[in-house]
Amino acid sequence: MIKYVFKYLANLKLAILLLLIIAFFSSIGSVIEQSRDIQFYESNYSSLFLGMPIWKIVLFLGLNNIYSTWWFLFFLFLLGLSLSSCTILQQLPTLKFSRRYYFYKRLSQFHKLAFKLNKVKVFQSHLSYTLVNKEYSLFQQCNSIYAYKGLISRVGPIIVHFSIICVLFGSTFGALKGFNSQELIPKTEIFHIQNIIKNGLFSSILQKPFRINDFWSTYTSKGDIKQFYSDISVLNSNGLEIKRKTISVNNPLLLNDLIIYQTDWGILGLRLNVINKEQIRGETIIQLPITKINNLDQKIWVSALPSKLKTMKSFILLIKNNRGQISLFNKDGKFLKNTNIGQTNYITNRISFNFIDIISSTGIQIKSDPGVKLIYFGFFFLICSSLISYISFSEFWLLCLPEKILSGGKTNRAKVKFKIEFLKFKQSFLE
Repeated sequence: MIKYVFKYLANLKLAILLLLIIAFFSSIGSVIEQSRDIQFYESNYSSLFLGMPIWKIVLFLGLNNIYSTWWFLFFLFLLGLSLSSCTILQQLPTLKFSRRYYFYKRLSQFHKLAFKLNKVKVFQSHLSYTLVNKEYSLFQQCNSIYAYKGLISRVGPIIVHFSIICVLFGSTFGALKGFNSQELIPKTEIFHIQNIIKNGLFSSILQKPFRINDFWSTYTSKGDIKQFYSDISVLNSNGLEIKRKTISVNNPLLLNDLIIYQTDWGILGLRLNVINKEQIRGETIIQLPITKINNLDQKIWVSALPSKLKTMKSFILLIKNNRGQISLFNKDGKFLKNTNIGQTNYITNRISFNFIDIISSTGIQIKSDPGVKLIYFGFFFLICSSLISYISFSEFWLLCLPEKILSGGKTNRAKVKFKIEFLKFKQSFLE
């Protein structure tokens, strides 16, 4: 019974069907946003289908996390099992059969060959020398000769199956064991991995502290952000630095199975110094909260000087980037001036203030995918198998009969090249 099941799984049509099913649901996963909160699906998939909101169908079927659902992993398992069964029951026996040398003894066997040549006389020593020079493996038995080359091409399908199984296993292992986290951290702060947005069934979170030493941006001549950087330190349990790197977009920090990406940036607050010469303690450090305004074109943050300071006027503050420039507006929204970090702004002759710092934060994504190395390993062998597939497996037979000489050959690809090579064997014959 078990043997029959494995024979059924070792079926090309079944493997293609499973591959199409996996490709279909993978395409759905590229259309439907993955790993978002429920409110996102409620607002974007509120239409009805058969009287039911689409977002409920999406959540019920797990289409919001397709690649980690049990049924998607089950299809991956079936495809891997099908390829394994095909390799063991079909490909390995074919390879073993190809290694055997067998001689043609009947005229009917030569009639089936794609390339045939009938001659009256042959010098077998010359022919053998020619075949060996052409890198054929040569076998001789009485009046028969068998030769082949390119046996490694028979290994190609086995390597293809092995590489696909590695990719499938790596994807499954990553889905079950990996996780994804997004953090928004102020510079100079120490943080742990906390904001998990996606995790596998058997994933474990690395409880290792990190520190954002600094964060900065570079800009184009037009004032647009060109690149942003985060200087990150990895700390041990005693707070000592064990690894440090400045990351940027497309230049992550690699730490065992963890990959730390630079994804975004933000502003959390403003720090300013109020100077009042009329008071004995004339300096007051104030830290203002700031709010981000949703804008499709650019990022904008808004704050205001606290009205509880009776000696000061109320100002509305607007920030468009973290380069240090701040726009001041009055309480009615009228533009007053642009100021910079460190620049003194006078309210009266004895009262002034200046902005000390913009408290910026860096957005980083921490991803753990323990199966990614196995996926790369599988794709490497897939490339190797593609190169091996260009090698032809060619065979040649010769049979010496009392009245004539029969010879012929066949190949699985590059037949024009083999035909030219086969005709060159005439040099080993004498009319």
